[in-house]
Amino acid sequence: YVASNPYHNAMHAADVTHRFAALLKSSSALRLGLSEVEILAGLLAAVLHDYLHPGTNNAFQVRNTAAVALMHNDLHVLENHSLMKGLLLVSGRDTATNFLSSLPREQQAQVRDTVISMVLATDMSQHFPILVTFKTKLAPKLRDGGAERDNVMLTVEEKRIFMQMALKCADIGHVTIPTTAHLIWVKSLQEEFFRQGDYERKLGNTVSFLCDRLKKRNGPAHGENQLGFLDVICLPMYKAWVECFPSCSVLLGNLNKNRRMWEVDAMKSGHNVVEMPSVDENSTSFNKKNIQNPSASFKSQAAQRGKQLITA
Repeated sequence: YVASNPYHNAMHAADVTHRFAALLKSSSALRLGLSEVEILAGLLAAVLHDYLHPGTNNAFQVRNTAAVALMHNDLHVLENHSLMKGLLLVSGRDTATNFLSSLPREQQAQVRDTVISMVLATDMSQHFPILVTFKTKLAPKLRDGGAERDNVMLTVEEKRIFMQMALKCADIGHVTIPTTAHLIWVKSLQEEFFRQGDYERKLGNTVSFLCDRLKKRNGPAHGENQLGFLDVICLPMYKAWVECFPSCSVLLGNLNKNRRMWEVDAMKSGHNVVEMPSVDENSTSFNKKNIQNPSASFKSQAAQRGKQLITA
């Protein structure tokens, strides 16, 4: 990991891995039929999901025809690069880091397949399809205490959906921790966004949304910008998770507390705040038409802010 990154650094990887492990424990993953090898793959995906992140997002790589974008044909650029470099590290020729070599070949292939599917799921372009799939294909089986029964066993496909969703929840999990700690992460993310904006200005590019430190209240650490992210991205996802795993309800409680804090911040700055309901369950794309809200302009702005805050 790049130590100079304010947000996407080794601390983020450790934080996400710890939170992912906690989600597995609180959701009784072993009871759902996950094997030790599958859990190992999930933890490895959490460790590697942002490996070598450069501190600028996918759109930046593509817009500037960066070598990494050319290497991965503009598709899931940073996710694919983290996978390529990370999996090479743990399964390549270096015996000092190739701990997967002790597994049978079949299990090595299983780990690799699971890690790839999970890390690619952290790309924002996959957010709504994965959320909808979780809510329609897996949640009905787990809701109403189903996840706590010993006779609930997941299929291979259901395990994949479960693991993808767990990593997504862990990846942005700072929204579910106490406010003081949450603010530290948001301010770190804002500084990383601003550094990208500084670089874009230096290159003569248009500064990306929420990345301009020269504009008033432009970064993520402002209520009017965070609310779109929380309402469009976070709340629907964590509500779906907690409905299946009530033991994780503390996460949703903290998320609502943090939302109220950002709501107060937005109102103090003179912004009108309208609570955003969840996204249409039948939608698999990020589109403002899928957000039901009486204020069209607020819908559009909140959706844009929400998308930008998770594309890094």
